[in-house]
Parts: sequence; structure tokens; C-alpha cells
Amino acid sequence: MSNAPSAIGTGRALPPARTAWKVVFALVFLRLCIGWHFFSEGSKKVAYDQEQQTWTLEFSSAGFLSQAKGPLAGFFQSQLPTGHDWQTLLVVPEELTPESSDQLGSWVGSYVKRRKDELKKGKYSLIEVPEYAPHAKWQERIIDDWRILQKRFADVKGLDADQRKQAASVFERRQHQLADYLAQEALDIQAWRHELWRLETTRALPEATIVPFQQERILQKSTELKGTPRKWVGSVNTFDLEFANDLRSLLTEDQKKTSITDRVENALTTSKQKRLTQMDIAITGLIIGVGICLLAGFCTRLAALGGAAFLLSVVATQPPWVPDAITTVFYYQLVEFAALLLLSAVGAGRWAGIDSIIHCLWSKCCGTRAK
Repeated sequence: MSNAPSAIGTGRALPPARTAWKVVFALVFLRLCIGWHFFSEGSKKVAYDQEQQTWTLEFSSAGFLSQAKGPLAGFFQSQLPTGHDWQTLLVVPEELTPESSDQLGSWVGSYVKRRKDELKKGKYSLIEVPEYAPHAKWQERIIDDWRILQKRFADVKGLDADQRKQAASVFERRQHQLADYLAQEALDIQAWRHELWRLETTRALPEATIVPFQQERILQKSTELKGTPRKWVGSVNTFDLEFANDLRSLLTEDQKKTSITDRVENALTTSKQKRLTQMDIAITGLIIGVGICLLAGFCTRLAALGGAAFLLSVVATQPPWVPDAITTVFYYQLVEFAALLLLSAVGAGRWAGIDSIIHCLWSKCCGTRAK
């Protein structure tokens, strides 16, 4: 028998059993903390309407998707229902020359004068936007999308001829509202495009990648210019909502009590809007589901992987290597992402969770059959 002193009780090492229970406690505590975080965040995205006695979704991923950056930014932003492809039709770097500035300024001046005269007389003229106007293609796309919406509304069964005529009038009035707004913003849009052109020109210079302060200036200017079109896109989004609400208001009180209301809502909801709503519901369900599963220790491996996959998709919208990305999103999610992978790897629901009961019952069942 060896006379070597035992490590137990010497202070040099902890007994394996005590160490194991400390690890188990830490894993259970970590699982509960992350589970509660997911559950509480998911619960904030829904609310109960006591009057209607229904649950409503108070969450939209549109704002977050619109700020996506990096190589997957185009994919994330393409999921948005509104905007009418402004990322490709409006974001066009273009040099501002004295000739182009004078040309656009002259058109804006004549347009404003003509519209003032028309408003006094209470009439509308044909909308004409010159090709050199910086918003021409975007405005054309918006009107085309509205025309489709108006036609879908007019095709709803149960509407009378007068309602279809009123819908056409609403469409015409909203077209002129849009044209007036974009004409007033045309000079600012032109100046913004010129700044985009200057930024591209600066990036092409050799010192752009060498001089540190130049890189910082480029990053600052890029962030500033990316935020500029939000006011135009936001205003058009408001016009979208107002146009749809105008069409809804054409229904009579009696019609609102019938199935026509559902058909109208279906007609006024685009496929992208439906897809975004479905995605928001799925995200909310996933977050709440992951939270409940982790709190209960049920299907812990699968729940942890689901939560990790969700966090990975969030990080993908703000990759840290992109200069103007929101890096706090990456570092904040990275810690929880790593913790979820740990919980999945060890199957943390085997301790103080439903998974432990299932595992015990399964072992007894299999063991009984084996005998």
C-alpha cells in the first residue's frame, strides 16, 4: 500500500463529486438565465387586447432588416415589403454639374408654380417627371406598385361601381401628393447623390486605404450618407399606409360586417407584407419557445441550437469586419451564442429539467424491454 499522501483534505485539489456539483449548478444557472432572457424578450413582442380578446404582435423586424450591412445586406433588405426598391433606384451616385443643377432647379421652379395654379383651380394635370430628375425612376416604381394595389382593390367581389370609381380618384390624388413631395425634395436628392459620387471618388484615391484619418473620414461620411434617405423612404411609407387606409375607408358600415372586409385586407396586403408578418410571428414564437424550453429543461439541445441559430442570423446583419457595422450587436450576441453552444453540447436539461425525467423513463423502459 502506497504511503503517498492523499489529495483529499490537503487543500491541493477538490473532491470530484464536489467539483461535479459545482459545474452542474453553474450549467443549470446559466440555462435558467438565458432561458429567462429569451422568454422575457419574446414576451415583449406580443400584447393582449382585452377589447378584442385577442393576442396582437407588437414587433416588426423591418427596422432591423433595413439597417443590415455587409455581404448579406441585400438579402435581408429584400425581405422588406416597403421602399419600392429605393436601394437600387434612388441610391445612384451622380456628379452634380452646374448645367444639371440649373436644369433641375428650373424644372422644380416651374413645377411648383404650375401646381400652385392648379390647386387654386382645384384640378389635376398629367404627371410628367423628366428623366434627369433624380427621383424619376423611383417615383415611377411607387406609382406602378400603387396601381397594382388599386386594381386588386377594384377586383374585390362585392364592391359597387361607385366604390371602384372612388378608388380611382384616391389613386389619382395620391399620385399627385407623391409627385409634389418628391419635386420639393428633388434638389436635396440631387445634392445627396452628388455626395455619394464624391465618396466613391475619394474611396478610389490611393491614400484612401493608407492614411488613417482619411479612412476615418470616409467611414464617418458613409454612415452619414446612408442615413440621409430615411426621411424620404419614411415619408413614402406613410403615403403607402394612407393610400391603403383611404381604400379601406370606401367600405360601408354594412360591408365592414361581412366577409368583404377580409377580401379587401387580403387585396391590400402584398406578398412581401404577408411574408414579413409570417417571419415576425415565427421569430417571436422561436424566441419564446427557446426561453420556455430552456427554463423547463425540455429538448434543451434542440432549443439551444435554435437560439444559437437565431443569434447567428442577427450577427449576420452586422458583421464586425464591415467598417460602419454596429459592432456592439456582434459582441453582445457572441457571448450568448457561445453559451448556447455549451448548453447544447452538454445537454444541460439533464439536470433539474424535464429532459432528466424523460431520460430516466426512457432508460427504465429500454431496460425493462432488454430484460
